Amino acid sequence: MLTLPTDGLGILSYLALIVPGVIFILVRSQLRGFRDVDRSVGSRILLAFIVSVIFDAVYIAVLGPPVIARLRSGEAIAPAEVSVAAWLFLLMGIVIPALLSYVVYGGGRALQPLHRLASRMRSHLTDSRYEATPTAWDLAATTTEAGWVRIRIADGVWIGGRFGDQSYFSTYPEPRDIFIETQYMMDQMGAFNDPVEGSAGVWVAVRDDYIVEWLYDAEDRLESDVRKQAG
Repeated sequence: MLTLPTDGLGILSYLALIVPGVIFILVRSQLRGFRDVDRSVGSRILLAFIVSVIFDAVYIAVLGPPVIARLRSGEAIAPAEVSVAAWLFLLMGIVIPALLSYVVYGGGRALQPLHRLASRMRSHLTDSRYEATPTAWDLAATTTEAGWVRIRIADGVWIGGRFGDQSYFSTYPEPRDIFIETQYMMDQMGAFNDPVEGSAGVWVAVRDDYIVEWLYDAEDRLESDVRKQAG
């Protein structure tokens, strides 16, 4: 049975062992969505320990010698040193793991070069035939820049509308569903007509026999081309 430490130094050591990995995994889950490994508490704890060991090994390699020399000096710990230790713990336990996870799995426009570098490194370190995206639905739903979506639920029966920033879709391992923020009336050929009056959006549980199509209009294509040129 695992015995948790009760003294101050032991608690601090335990936190140093686990906190960097926990922060890294939490940020990763928020950026890429939850996967099977994120649903199991045991798997998340094990992965957090592994990630923390990597962070701690780097920290020890960098800060270990001066810390050991300071402890061997036998001098009393000054209040300023306690403050420095606290800031270092925040930096190494929270800020650095969160930032690194953001760079690897998210990355804003300013960090896109680092994000692309991390992606290339992951592709070289793993089997090139392996795709981290678990399903084709996840790949299509998370990468499309099209602004319209339509779903054929039966012959001649379509549901669709504007797929904007307020729309939403589920990802693996949750069942496929989608929320379309602005619903449009559609004819039997799947063409969009007028918006549904008073609509606040429509939710659809996507079954295996449904067909989902994402569509561009002229404005969507122009925005997509501008983003590609800027990137």
